[in-house]
Amino acid sequence: MRSNPFIFFPLILDSPSLFFGFRGVLTRKCVVVIVPGTLPQLRSAQPGLESTADRRGGWSPCFPLANAVCLLRSPFLQKEEYHTRLALLYLDEVLRQGPSTGGRGAEVTETQAKLRQLLQKSDLYRVHFLMDRIQGAGLPMESAILHGKLEEHEEALRILVHELRDFSAAEDYCLWRSEGRAPPYRQRLFHTLLAIYLGPGPSAPELTVAAVDLLNHHATEFDAAQVLQLLPGTWSVQLLCPFLTGAMRDSVHTRRTAQVAVGLAKSENLIYKYDKMKLKGSSVRLSDKKLCQMCQNPFCEPVFVRYPNGGLVHTHCAASRQTNPSSPSPGTRT
Repeated sequence: MRSNPFIFFPLILDSPSLFFGFRGVLTRKCVVVIVPGTLPQLRSAQPGLESTADRRGGWSPCFPLANAVCLLRSPFLQKEEYHTRLALLYLDEVLRQGPSTGGRGAEVTETQAKLRQLLQKSDLYRVHFLMDRIQGAGLPMESAILHGKLEEHEEALRILVHELRDFSAAEDYCLWRSEGRAPPYRQRLFHTLLAIYLGPGPSAPELTVAAVDLLNHHATEFDAAQVLQLLPGTWSVQLLCPFLTGAMRDSVHTRRTAQVAVGLAKSENLIYKYDKMKLKGSSVRLSDKKLCQMCQNPFCEPVFVRYPNGGLVHTHCAASRQTNPSSPSPGTRT
């Protein structure tokens, strides 16, 4: 039976610009899934699309997928070139539509939301290349995401706090970049955000409120001793009551957990000591009638190996046990 020479995998396209942008990378091994509602636009933009698809035998513009998102999930497309190209297509479409002015409550277009999702989820695109394209384009949120990909967290948080004034986005940024990381990494991000709120310069009331909310809502993410050194002396204890309560609760929980762990370790140590004393306390009487369990010869010297089942063997027999699979398991040297 003849094998199929083609390996098909999906490439979901949901706008004409994406189709023509990826036209150069489509091969006979691709199945192009075009979202319903887009095909009429493609027909008008390129007459004869369906006949071309039928001739090549590799395009299928009739898949019944609704509300599909263009994601390069196929293992064949996990390449930097394709992810960078897709990000550029989204970026060009956003710039053509006119980006949102940013800030809290700003309306975000569907294409801009897809661009942000791609920048956050993918790790395959060229970050520096996209950073140069976005610079000066009026896309602070996208710029903050790219700075985060470069581990430039202070700059990313500065954009979110001082340019966008989007404090909830700054908190979400700390959670996003610390996902799957060790707790000290997340703590460092939250301390960086707090330092930006309390940084030098004229203190805006909204930054003070944001700093208080950050501490009270994420008390367990901070080192209380370091935080108390950063806080202004004019702040009252009542203002930070939730933070102090949470910090004290976390400190007490950590201390008690450590005490429980130490107690369990001591109990386990006592069990091992008891077993050791039992082994040492039991005596072994060696006589001419005692024979080695391996070679069945008597013992000529008072040096032997005793196994937990009570069996006695010569030391040289115990050393050569690996050559005999049926020999007893290693025992206790006495």
